Amino acid sequence: MQTISNVFLRLGTLIFVVSVVCVTGARAQTSRDADRNYSDSDAPAASRTRTARDQSRSSSARPLGDTPTDILRAARTIYISPNRHINSDYLEYKLDKLPEFGQWQLSIVKNRDRADLVLEIEKTALNYIFSIVEPESSIVVAKGKTVAINGRVAAEDISHAIVKRMRAIRARPANEER
Repeated sequence: MQTISNVFLRLGTLIFVVSVVCVTGARAQTSRDADRNYSDSDAPAASRTRTARDQSRSSSARPLGDTPTDILRAARTIYISPNRHINSDYLEYKLDKLPEFGQWQLSIVKNRDRADLVLEIEKTALNYIFSIVEPESSIVVAKGKTVAINGRVAAEDISHAIVKRMRAIRARPANEER
């Protein structure tokens, strides 16, 4: 009987020690998050501190333009959002290989905060659906779909589809359309 009570006493002590360690660790994590200005609140993004990209841009709500056409024409950098369906590096290679991409002085960046446009890709069955979004205003400037058997074929098809959509806007100088 005495050994069973010793086991329960030791088990209780162990549970108490583990609880104290967990609570202490949680408090330490919370204080580190507070030092980094992390917040779990649902406060609007405008009340949070501004990023370096926000500070470098003008204070207007839509720095690249008000319409998808204006945004697409003014953009100079694109970020390819990582996804599990297409290798981002391969898609970058395919886009960079197209001559229009260089003629339009477009660059691919690895930092989402430095991008004028963000390319997002979703997949359903054999359909690869892409959207090009201006991250500041969340305006979708171009979207499309391609059907492909795998990610490599889809990357090539998407790169051609993007250039085809952009060609109508970027091929002509801005002063000719007005």
